[in-house]
Amino acid sequence: MQDFDFDERDLRLLHALQIRPRAPWTALAPVVGADAVTLARRWNFLSAEGLAWVATHHGSGSKVAFAIVEVECSPASLAAVTDELAADLDVLSVDHTAGGRDMVLSVICRDEASLGRFILDRLGAIKGIRSTRTHVGINLIADARSWRLRSLQDHEVKLIEREAPQPSPATRAASTDVEGHLFRILRSDGRASITEISHQLGISPSRAKSALNAALAQDRIVVRLEIARTLSAWPVSVWYFLRVPATQVEAVAGKLVGLGEVRLVAMTGGPYSLVMCVWLRRLEDMTVLERQLGERLPTVEIMDRSIALRTPKHVGVRLDPSGRRIM
Repeated sequence: MQDFDFDERDLRLLHALQIRPRAPWTALAPVVGADAVTLARRWNFLSAEGLAWVATHHGSGSKVAFAIVEVECSPASLAAVTDELAADLDVLSVDHTAGGRDMVLSVICRDEASLGRFILDRLGAIKGIRSTRTHVGINLIADARSWRLRSLQDHEVKLIEREAPQPSPATRAASTDVEGHLFRILRSDGRASITEISHQLGISPSRAKSALNAALAQDRIVVRLEIARTLSAWPVSVWYFLRVPATQVEAVAGKLVGLGEVRLVAMTGGPYSLVMCVWLRRLEDMTVLERQLGERLPTVEIMDRSIALRTPKHVGVRLDPSGRRIM
């Protein structure tokens, strides 16, 4: 049973942060319907309770390599294997699942060689893992940055986009060392202020702002809002493994992105053309979604599916069994 319910003000605030995760409270206040002090106080509560946070990971602009990895392990080893995987910085997320695999991992490595070492050397050396199946990412079509809580109206979304514009991609990039340190700061606090970033980097606020804007605009660093899924209106998470004719993969992937439930769509190498993750309101909604896929995209073949039973790690953050962030 849920021990917390997001109220409508919370949902409006969180939807606004989905649009602009680092927007100042003064820019969000007119839309959300509360003053900046109230918004900051409510955010501090939600964050402190592990109910919502701003997560950070490397984006496509940093030329990273990614993969979806299925893991099977002995039941007695599940806890130990989970702890070792969750402690690995290259493992972005860990889902315990029902179905044809015990876990689904989302993995991001610095480059293809690093991904190979992770799969062949480090993963294979973990005691208790029986087998793995790796789906190397070819193209990330969509991630959870496009998923919305649907609590704001379209005109309110446009107002936020206007009041808190995205940084320009033409911004000059910072050095590798500065950007690496910046990433670690944001991974600890995705809403860290320019003053805090400047102090920790040991550079001027203007240089810190320029480095941040360049990293975000060029998609080398991604910051995005996350919520405790199991306490939200979308507590059910399902992984789908899809096969599509090669000539239609890109077209189908584009249409999948338009589904409101979709959190991730990735083109992968291997037996499946596409891997998709969705959040649903009820387990029964799987049937509705699959019927929609059959009617709208008849060339899509659902090869397999797995329901997430628990998520010990999500976008670099450890979660407790209730789905809350562990501080």
